[in-house]
Amino acid sequence: MRRFFGQLITYAAFAAGIGLFSVWPDYRMLGDDEAIVSITFSHAAKRVGECRQLTPAEISELPPNMRKPNSCPRERHPMYLEIRANGEIIFAETLLPSGMWSDGKANVYNRTRIKAGDYRLFIGMNDSGDQGRFDYELSVETEIESGQNLVIGFDGSSNTFLVE
Repeated sequence: MRRFFGQLITYAAFAAGIGLFSVWPDYRMLGDDEAIVSITFSHAAKRVGECRQLTPAEISELPPNMRKPNSCPRERHPMYLEIRANGEIIFAETLLPSGMWSDGKANVYNRTRIKAGDYRLFIGMNDSGDQGRFDYELSVETEIESGQNLVIGFDGSSNTFLVE
């Protein structure tokens, strides 16, 4: 019987400890004047080269099961993404295409803490390999409130950035 009460007291103390640490110490992910800018999307950049028509001689050199009229490279360009808040770069990265032959989508997921306030956001993405310019751009004025999670995405069907 003493053993039973000893186990009961031990389990009760353990449960009380778990209950205490589930509410204390107080944890806050953000400060009072902070917010988060999240960038998350997948995008397939443009191919490294254009498709070209094969000559009849080139087609005849191919094995019978691989004969097709044109040849298209699989590899895609790296994607460069840059985000600025009031002119200051908060995210800039070159993202490589996925896949064994670098022919898949480039994936981006990033969370950046910023101070709450009014911002002029610029989002630029280059997916064609042309250095020094952006293929897709968006400039937007927004107010980011304390504790807000501003999410930036990209809609591949309309080729536009989404800011929510």
